[in-house]
Amino acid sequence: MTGLLSRLTGRLFTPRWQHANPAIRSAATDQLDPEIPDQRKILETLILEDDALEVRHAALTRMQSPERLLPLLDRADGLVRERLIELLSGGQDAPSLLSREQLVERLDDSELLSAVASRGDNQQLRLTALSRLEDEEALIHQACHNTIAAVRHAAAARITSQAGLERLVRDAKRDRHVQRQARDTLAQRRADAQQADALAASRDNLLRQMEKLPRQAWEDSVPSRYRSLLREWERLPAADYEIQQRFEEARQQAHKVISDHEAREEAIRAHERLSANLNTHLEEILSAVDQAREDLYSRDCVNDHDFASLQAQRRLQGERWSELTDQFSAPAELLERQQRLQQQLQDALDAWHRHQLCQGELDAALVDNDIDQLRRLESEVAWPAGLPQTASLSAVRQAISAAQPEEPEEAAQEQDALDGSPAQDAESADASREGDGTARKASLDLDALDAELARLEADLDAGKLKPASRLHRSLRDRTEGQLDNARQTRLRQLGARVAELRDWQNFVAAPKREQLLEAITTLSERDDISDEQRDRQHQQLIQQWRELGDAAASRDASQAFRTASDAIKLRLRDYRESRKQLREYNLAMREALCEQLESLNGHAMDDADPDSLRQIRDRAREEWRRHTPVPAGPGRQLSHRFGEALTALQGLIDSRAGQIAAAKQALVDAVEALANEDSPARARAEQAKALQSRWREMGRAPKGEEQRLWAAFRAACDRIFAARDQDREDRDSREQARLDQWQALIERLDSWEPETLEDAALLDDALKEADTLGPLPRGKRGDGMRRRWTGILKRREQRLDELHALQLREEWQQWRDLLEQHAVADASARNGDVQDVELPNTSAFDDNSRQANAARNQMRQALPSNCSAANERLAELRVHLAILFEAPLGSEDESRRLTVQVARINQQLGERMEREEELDEVLDALLANGPLDWDAWQTELPRFDALFNH
Repeated sequence: MTGLLSRLTGRLFTPRWQHANPAIRSAATDQLDPEIPDQRKILETLILEDDALEVRHAALTRMQSPERLLPLLDRADGLVRERLIELLSGGQDAPSLLSREQLVERLDDSELLSAVASRGDNQQLRLTALSRLEDEEALIHQACHNTIAAVRHAAAARITSQAGLERLVRDAKRDRHVQRQARDTLAQRRADAQQADALAASRDNLLRQMEKLPRQAWEDSVPSRYRSLLREWERLPAADYEIQQRFEEARQQAHKVISDHEAREEAIRAHERLSANLNTHLEEILSAVDQAREDLYSRDCVNDHDFASLQAQRRLQGERWSELTDQFSAPAELLERQQRLQQQLQDALDAWHRHQLCQGELDAALVDNDIDQLRRLESEVAWPAGLPQTASLSAVRQAISAAQPEEPEEAAQEQDALDGSPAQDAESADASREGDGTARKASLDLDALDAELARLEADLDAGKLKPASRLHRSLRDRTEGQLDNARQTRLRQLGARVAELRDWQNFVAAPKREQLLEAITTLSERDDISDEQRDRQHQQLIQQWRELGDAAASRDASQAFRTASDAIKLRLRDYRESRKQLREYNLAMREALCEQLESLNGHAMDDADPDSLRQIRDRAREEWRRHTPVPAGPGRQLSHRFGEALTALQGLIDSRAGQIAAAKQALVDAVEALANEDSPARARAEQAKALQSRWREMGRAPKGEEQRLWAAFRAACDRIFAARDQDREDRDSREQARLDQWQALIERLDSWEPETLEDAALLDDALKEADTLGPLPRGKRGDGMRRRWTGILKRREQRLDELHALQLREEWQQWRDLLEQHAVADASARNGDVQDVELPNTSAFDDNSRQANAARNQMRQALPSNCSAANERLAELRVHLAILFEAPLGSEDESRRLTVQVARINQQLGERMEREEELDEVLDALLANGPLDWDAWQTELPRFDALFNH
């Protein structure tokens, strides 16, 4: 009793929304208010947890605010999602449009947004939902299947992937605008890809050409090609960093090659300029050496400074001479003159060297007044006649003369023989002394004397001791006792200034000599430097010592300097021996190089490539310069020989280059004539390319001629290629205009749909216009337009065929009614009721039809007793129609097919009949065939209907 009571109590006090009966729970939802939080929670509980579908549905019906359902979306089943879609899309109990749009703008659920975009009751709502969609699959679905065009177009505009656009072209059959837009986008992408590929190909081509440029054989056109490639690269859009870096490296290499070649060319030009002025430079060298010799021989007394100056001048000018003759061959007369001058200077320097070796003994003999010793030393020195004597030698000869005042002529001759001077030297010396005496007695040129005095004063003002001393001695010797008081006083004052300048230079040179002596002593003792550095510093110290001349000179310092120098020479013996061997090796290599050049000049082919010969010439020069130094004497002879070999090789190069210039001039004339022709530009361009290939196969003409010919050849080729490019542009513009006309025609035909058979004339006009435009050009655009044109024509022809079939069925219905009337009349005539059938006044029947109708009426009046012939004829006409309509026939009609085909062939022997005309004749024959048996007609009539519906 207690359990029953508790169950009854529970049922009485349990809420109705928790009742066991789903119908009661469903009805209880009507009493729940979603605006009250507790009741809203009850509704949410029913939506999420109730097992009965109708209860959940009733609870969802009470939830009329989408914001309340959004939190339940992830925890509920599809019923909540469907209710939410219904509310957002504007279904029953939906809130205002503004609130729905605001809510959709905050949604992120792709499935929910896609449903709203498809089912929304407002275009703007759909567009708002679409703008929140990011899934391309959902966008594609909207673009293909949405019922609003604006939404389809907006969705299609957001599809950017290649696969998505291809799906639009394939699946968006509902909207041609979407299909066309996707097709155009794909076409544009293909065009962009082709342009990018073309751009990449252009970059690769330019990069390969730039990388190839430094490695190819040199041509005069290399700099212009380099600049052209650089300009073309700069015109292209910026490339990737790696490609740009590769091009920059290739450009730097090409620029270095061009710069090096230009530097070599400049060196060659400088070399050629030096070669052109060779005689002038050599004359200057010889004049300087001759002037140094004359200065020495014009003195009254010579000393160490004079010979040091002479030796320095000889070495300086000798180095200049060697530098020039190593590169060029000197003329024979200048070589003889130089050798003669060198021999004279060498004789004087050898005498001075002997004098230096005997200097100590001479001084001792003079002190002891040992006449025999003095005579022996004088004979050992063998001082040349005509060369001014030193102070010691003058004292020796005075002492000898004082001891023997009168010397026999034989002894004088013997003394001259001991001195080693030839007779002609003595005679020339006597003649010189006689000339000097005569000059002293002659009257002086006062103007020239004043000019020399002014020059002497200018040298003193400039601190030039050496030329001032020479000029002073010369003036003093030439004008002794012949000057007036004023000039004599001025000369004496200038002489005092010369002595003062000498004393000053001695004062300045003393510490310099001490430094040089200390430096050469230190150099002889150092072990931390190489032999090459030791030799170079040794030569520099000797040069600086000689430059001091006799300023602050002393015997002890000179002897100490010489001792240190000899010690250095002893240490450098092996080094100088190796240098000597190196000179001999270089001499042998130069001699071998000369032999090779002479062999080449003697055996060179007449068609030798001048560029190869130029390379041989340049390499020979490089080899010649590399093998240096060489011994002076043999080196000069080899230099002359090398110059002759190079001259012969250059002659061969000039000869071959001249032949090539003539051949290239012929090519220039040919390409200019080709440029002036009126033949097709493309053919002329191909011929010009062939001429360019021949030009590249040839070598180079002489430099200036090569540049002139290349400029003319390139200008003519540029004219030809410009004409080809212009012709191509004109052709492309015509093709583009024709494509545009085709595009307009295709668009016009695509937007036109035939409604009646009379519209076939418009299709014929379009076909005539297409024939006028000509065939579509090959290419992606042309092929696409051709496929589209073919498809449009096929659809329009199918449409016209459908219209024609419809019209034919309508006309057959009129013919069928007429034939039905004749069949009925034939059946009535057999019963004795003969009646004529009137031809309807419609466009389906012409004059031939009227004649056939009249003939049929006449046949009926003369009704035969047997209708088998007309029945067979009816079957043959049916077969004839089946053949015209290309309809299948049964096996029972094979014999009739053969009969009809033979009849058709016989009928069309004269002229082939059109299909429409033949159909009219068959219908007229069908009308004229009779009278028919009613059963036969009823049997064949369905077959005729089937044929016209085929």
